[in-house]
Amino acid sequence: MTDSSSYASHPEYLPDFMNDPRDDDGRQVVKLDLAENRELTAASLSRFPAARGDVIDFESISYEDRVWWDDEEHWTRMATELLSSYVQRGERIAIIWGNYLMPTVTMPADVAVRHAQDILDAGPHFWIHPLGGSVLIECLMDGQVTVATIPSP
Repeated sequence: MTDSSSYASHPEYLPDFMNDPRDDDGRQVVKLDLAENRELTAASLSRFPAARGDVIDFESISYEDRVWWDDEEHWTRMATELLSSYVQRGERIAIIWGNYLMPTVTMPADVAVRHAQDILDAGPHFWIHPLGGSVLIECLMDGQVTVATIPSP
């Protein structure tokens, strides 16, 4: 990642609904500041070994599932399935972008499902972390999606 001075320097790269105060879903999105981002990544993403750049090294640790999406419609169906239990429980999720210029955001899981295609379009490399849980979902540009349990500290 880049230095901390660039963190969240371009929130306009986020999907439009996240920056629209008139949008019902957008008003439910919370943009994390640098300290909040560091705290969240320390409890989730940073516990995994890195392979190259920002990609997790799943060759050295186990994971629960790995699937690939073929197109945006397939991704939308996959996101609905992956997040369905969090939607049912009314939980919030965090999206940590592979692009450090965009702030990490949190939102209700149902908002993420409704805007799955917008999220993919904004940054096809990101991680989804259901807040309060022990799961991390890595989404890569090649369509690979890996679901893993966050390692203990």
